[in-house]
Amino acid sequence: MKQKTPLESDILREVCEYLSDEGYFFWRSNNIPVFGRNNAGKMTFRSLPKYTPKGLPDLIIVLKGYFIAVEVKRAGAKLRPEQEEFKKTCNANGGIYFVVHSQEEMETLLLNRI
Repeated sequence: MKQKTPLESDILREVCEYLSDEGYFFWRSNNIPVFGRNNAGKMTFRSLPKYTPKGLPDLIIVLKGYFIAVEVKRAGAKLRPEQEEFKKTCNANGGIYFVVHSQEEMETLLLNRI
């Protein structure tokens, strides 16, 4: 039987549980605007608050003086253009940006790169 590729939400949950269990200082960064339905029933989204950049990563970790941005993706998934731009800006300003595909990959990156 072919094994299903885990959903990003499942991977994100596993990564968060690992970070929490290990005592890392981190938080999730949801920047999906609030939505509702108009009178015609069409779904509408509010604008993001002013100064909220598009492409924010799923997680922010502060560790040993480093700002670490973490985007969680399924195997084979690519960053969106606004996420690529955030990565570029983060790295240009001394931050670290990781794309991870599993809890194990997150663990390895933190233990071996920081």
